Amino acid sequence: MSSTNLDYETMSQRRDKLPQDVCRLIMQGRQAKGLSQKELASKIFEKPQVIGDYEAGRGIPKDQILAKIERIIGIKLLGKNRGMPLKKKVGKKK
Repeated sequence: MSSTNLDYETMSQRRDKLPQDVCRLIMQGRQAKGLSQKELASKIFEKPQVIGDYEAGRGIPKDQILAKIERIIGIKLLGKNRGMPLKKKVGKKK
């Protein structure tokens, strides 16, 4: 089991509110990839309002959605090493 999976397992599924640094990381990561809120939302199959709410620190964030955002923007948002580049998994080639 990877350390990423352990980070997700040790965290609760829901939080009251996103920390400000995570809100900022989402916005900065999205902008660095040249994505609008609407484009990011469509890539993770969510409504644009979800991205707007997360970036503004409103709403109740879900770990599953944060994990999807992590994969798209390439920045760790959950667990330790928050803000670090997300390491790509190396799979076996056929």
